[in-house]
Amino acid sequence: MNADEFRDRLDHLGAEISAWPDQDREAAERLLASDPAARAHLGAARRMDDLISHAMQPGSPVAAASADRVLRAVSQPLPRQRRSPLWWAWPAALLEVDLAPARLRIAALAGVAVLGITLGLLGPDIASSDGGFAVASASSDLAAVFDPEPLTGVRP
Repeated sequence: MNADEFRDRLDHLGAEISAWPDQDREAAERLLASDPAARAHLGAARRMDDLISHAMQPGSPVAAASADRVLRAVSQPLPRQRRSPLWWAWPAALLEVDLAPARLRIAALAGVAVLGITLGLLGPDIASSDGGFAVASASSDLAAVFDPEPLTGVRP
């Protein structure tokens, strides 16, 4: 038996070598007598088994009392929380609004608004000089909005 086989047997059969099959037990004892790394692996496996068995045993009375104290504290209602200023309370008010039924309608409205703005800025220009459809320039449309009024000269 080599060190890798020994580690596999430790994983599969456990750290109690006396419970192993006879052939495996004899080979493991020969390896343990000659290899210090195998002895270290056996020690680590025994410590792991001890930790597992200790975790499966019922806890001490002190641990049980502290667990009861924590469970009692958790079962009581929470203390009154500090109120935030009025200007900061509006997001909390939005948490109470149920938007689930309206989500699709809000998404459709937003989509139509984006489509309308896009077509308004970049849509076909019916009043083009050649009588056909042309793509309107957003800069010329915006320039008409910010030009001074022709009669009075007032700027927006």
